Amino acid sequence: MTRLQSTEIKALRAAAPPLPLIPAPAVSSDEYKSPYTQKKPSAKQLDHHLSLESRNFTGSALKKGSSPSGPRKIISLGTGRPTADYYLWESISLNEASPEPTSKATPKPNLQLPKEQENRHSANTITKHGLTYNLSIAMNYCLANGSAHLLRFITEHVELVHNPPYADWATFLSCGATAATEVAFRIFCNRGDTILAEQYTYPGTLESAALNGVNVQGIEMDADDLRADAMDEVLSSWDDAQSPRPRVLYTIPTGQNPTGVSQSRERRRAVYDVAEKHDLIIIEDDPYYFLRMGPYHSHHYEANETNGTDTNHHAYEDEAAQVYRSESIPSYLALDTSGRVVRLDSASKILAPGLRAGWVTASRHIINKFNAYQEVSTLAVSGPSQLMLWNLLDENWGHDGFTTWLVHLSREYRWRRDVLLDACNKYLPREIVQWNAPEFGMFLWLKVGWRQHPGLKGLSDLSLGEVSAQIVGLEERIVAKALEKGVLVTKGSLFASNQEREDHLHFRMTFAAAEEGDLKEGVRLFAEAVCEEFDLGN
Repeated sequence: MTRLQSTEIKALRAAAPPLPLIPAPAVSSDEYKSPYTQKKPSAKQLDHHLSLESRNFTGSALKKGSSPSGPRKIISLGTGRPTADYYLWESISLNEASPEPTSKATPKPNLQLPKEQENRHSANTITKHGLTYNLSIAMNYCLANGSAHLLRFITEHVELVHNPPYADWATFLSCGATAATEVAFRIFCNRGDTILAEQYTYPGTLESAALNGVNVQGIEMDADDLRADAMDEVLSSWDDAQSPRPRVLYTIPTGQNPTGVSQSRERRRAVYDVAEKHDLIIIEDDPYYFLRMGPYHSHHYEANETNGTDTNHHAYEDEAAQVYRSESIPSYLALDTSGRVVRLDSASKILAPGLRAGWVTASRHIINKFNAYQEVSTLAVSGPSQLMLWNLLDENWGHDGFTTWLVHLSREYRWRRDVLLDACNKYLPREIVQWNAPEFGMFLWLKVGWRQHPGLKGLSDLSLGEVSAQIVGLEERIVAKALEKGVLVTKGSLFASNQEREDHLHFRMTFAAAEEGDLKEGVRLFAEAVCEEFDLGN
């Protein structure tokens, strides 16, 4: 099927009406989709999935009437938007890096980057009353969808990357994936409902579900993440007399938090087919989708001793670019022919978490519900955050530049992952600690063989609850010893969806922040804590 290409966007924009230059214009992502979407079928009507609370809720009537449009100038005496005359900021200067700034790997001895990758910056000054997106707009109230300028870029980005298979999809700017997840629970779940999730998942989601009175049923995982057959078995054998059948699946399909595993194309298709069979909404929380590191090769960054250069550098560049452009791992949104996928994206992991910005993509009917809830809660993404994102992504980089940045970022995370894994291979006792190299994301999931602990042998006569208590105690001791030595790791039990059935010992590490030397030293110190607890000689 023909789809939008980045080379077509300039012409499509030129043929479209100009973007509005007024505070809080009423905009929709429908205005920024390409003509290719018009030939696609519409999504299914899934109103029966709406919660009792959200079914008849349409948002703020006041805000819906605050941005009228017409052939003549509208003098506003009805909205409480202050005039820009009283904003204290006359301009803002943004000094932005090129899409491929100097690599963090360059300080390492003997690793040389090509000259064309040297750090470049562009300075932009945005005034209060500029001729395009300006401070008078950004510092005022904004409707829930987002600013026209940034929403246009994000809509184009979604179509370029995911190309949703149905016509009436839409997207809007959210205040990050955490806020969007909480809203999703309110849209689709009643108190007492149960949702499905991976056996291990993000604790914030578990806590948000609990606050909304929603239970979480963990589904068994394997090397390809969520097991479709296990999900089908749970749903097929569900006792409707005991509790309502789950209608929502929450999944982190790429670089899964905490396990780091990613669902293959075949696994995603199988899970989607089960969702179709049992009529599930899929909440696709995918903040790590663009952190694509590829396979791990031990000592990948060690330099060639004869000439002082990294002989794998150019091959690595080619591989990173190929990994990003490959369609071998499609999103659920790209597979969705029914309109049952709610995709959550976030700027936190690929740009900066402090922006508190993301975007949600789903069928237009579902996005209208998200807009309604945002109107009466967070209202909109912060205006300065939207202005910064638009100026960086649209004015400075463009879609191809954004792609370049994502490839560069994947390269940086690959280097960090390899440093951490090299240290794991060197220091961790493989006879009791197991792990798999993640190819996406920023997390490493360690499984510790607790049965080999000298104090926990012979627990077969104990109940599962008693065994779990012993494992939790061991987990606490290892974390405490590691912290005493100067390294923090995260307890795996925090991520367990089915706490009452947990009989494994895991720890989560991240390679997202620490410096190279600290990554190595942190693994060494954690290994010391494990060896001391298991009475192993170093």
